[in-house]
Amino acid sequence: MSTLENELKRFNPDSEAELDIHFMRLSKAFLYGGYISVSDYKEERYKIFIRTVEFYCHYEGDKKDLPKDPIVYHRNGHYVEGEVPYFPLMSFHAHASGYDITFENPELKLRSSALIRAYEVYDVLQKTFLHYDRKKKLFVSCNDSKDRVNKQSTYLYDFINGFGADKIKWVDTPITEQHQELNPAQRQNVYKYDMHENKIVDANGKYIKDDRKWSFTRLDEIENIPD
Repeated sequence: MSTLENELKRFNPDSEAELDIHFMRLSKAFLYGGYISVSDYKEERYKIFIRTVEFYCHYEGDKKDLPKDPIVYHRNGHYVEGEVPYFPLMSFHAHASGYDITFENPELKLRSSALIRAYEVYDVLQKTFLHYDRKKKLFVSCNDSKDRVNKQSTYLYDFINGFGADKIKWVDTPITEQHQELNPAQRQNVYKYDMHENKIVDANGKYIKDDRKWSFTRLDEIENIPD
């Protein structure tokens, strides 16, 4: 069985066109090849299944064929001056937009990550899916497949923050041939930038959206909950 870690180790793009190919391949591993397991000191509490994953990549080298993307949070010269250490492979990175699973590469000078944009949370103890109720302002039981997708990426804090780093892990599962129905799309709230890291505007003064389809959504439902 191929693992997410092995798939991420194969990430070695040499151009932006190759990024499209790599991200399509990786999206299948993130969306169909496993889930995030969250445990307390005694037992597993939640299984988090990614429904939409958005990819980000910022190149810190001198080649012209790979993108420099100012929207990437974890990069040199963003929050602090100077060089920022690269994350180990498959680190969970919390930031203002939610949670990333990172796959940075210091040798290739790539800051790359997968943002968990939408997800489904399964409560292991209650044996039910959880959905955020805006009126009650809390997560409630929900087994209707149409309503159990949570699209507020920052609400993942409620399920991951407060648990030890060693209690949050990726669990690989087999990918079957009938799976892998994906919907590529533009990333949410991502715009084009110029070489000075300023957003580009059109003739009407509106920001121009980034048109790269680096967002992937799983179209089919979860058939079986892994033990």
